[in-house]
Amino acid sequence: MAWVLVLVSACFEVAWASGLPATQGFTRPGPTVIVVAAMVASLLPLAKAVRTLPIGSAYAVWTGLGATGTAIIGMLWHGDVISAPRIVGISLVILGVAGLRALSSDGAEPPPELQSVGESSK
Repeated sequence: MAWVLVLVSACFEVAWASGLPATQGFTRPGPTVIVVAAMVASLLPLAKAVRTLPIGSAYAVWTGLGATGTAIIGMLWHGDVISAPRIVGISLVILGVAGLRALSSDGAEPPPELQSVGESSK
């Protein structure tokens, strides 16, 4: 379940990062509100996921998926250059994310100082 939260969080990260140009430097109120809401929506599931996942793995997967998704959206909708080196780079990020996910244990116990936090929310 925690990895699903990371995936949801990464989707919101792609949304806010892809919407950032529409804010024109946070000078347009409508797009700015949407982007800031997506930023918050991106952080909340990540914060819940790292109650049980190792922060290094969860954060790396979150940023990797976010960067990959944003790069793809940039190429498809924002006119970013599509080139073989970019495709190779994105593919390597995806392989790295898959490797981190595959090598991380989903049922990892939280550190002792956080165990009472996790238990109080059950």
